[in-house]
Amino acid sequence: MNNSSLKASVIISIYQDVEALNAILYALEQQTEKAFEVIIAEDGQSESVHDYLNNHSFSFLIHHISQEDRGFRKTKAVNKAVAAACNDYLMFLDGDCLPHSRYVEEHLRQRELGRVCVGRRVHLGPSLSKWMRSKPLLLKLLENRLAYLLLSLPLFIDHTKNYEIGFRSRFLHKRQTKKYLNIVGCNWSVAKVDMLKINGYNESLPGVGGEDDDLGWRFNGKNIHEKSVKFIVPVYHLHHIERRADVSTNLRIIEENKTKQLYYCENGVDQYLK
Repeated sequence: MNNSSLKASVIISIYQDVEALNAILYALEQQTEKAFEVIIAEDGQSESVHDYLNNHSFSFLIHHISQEDRGFRKTKAVNKAVAAACNDYLMFLDGDCLPHSRYVEEHLRQRELGRVCVGRRVHLGPSLSKWMRSKPLLLKLLENRLAYLLLSLPLFIDHTKNYEIGFRSRFLHKRQTKKYLNIVGCNWSVAKVDMLKINGYNESLPGVGGEDDDLGWRFNGKNIHEKSVKFIVPVYHLHHIERRADVSTNLRIIEENKTKQLYYCENGVDQYLK
């Protein structure tokens, strides 16, 4: 597939987890809309990731962008991927979230210039997450409404959270479209031209956490507002231990930038544009 026929660029931010990446790429192989490229935004230079990608073939175009592992620098990795994207519409996934088979199709259906499409995730429990990592084809069970309903008790026992997000429903979606939904990095999309209006992620945020909220208020400052795709574009989050550090530092910097109305960050995507 050549670049001119692509409808979207799907950017996946990852860190070392090859097993999860394999499951995500399997889920992307099942997409109902096939005209997209995948950009792996790796915050590190893992040999296992490099070897995996070199030894597997995919039905979609795939690009791998990596960088030296010097602590949490997801914002830099994703900005590099944004700059490298061939398409003018961007979709974002985290390296621990499996997309529904209609993920690309529905994000494209809902896209609007000047809007950010924001979805949500089902937080799978530890036992099912372990199964999904090794057997991602089980995703078909979660996408089947009857099977998903029958699994409600086992999922509850396994400590699955946000279970309701897994029910794709136009009715449920329409009932909450007026509610504000903030950006979460695991499931959102935006036109590249709108991303460039705020210069992407702010790489001057040193810690983990708050970087997606930072995008939100800067988008709003440029009159680019969130559009909920909750209940029509679910993703399934694989359980893992939370990794957060220096969030207070990020929040302090964000508040200072809000006061100064710095919607276009100085340390962003533009440094990677040719």
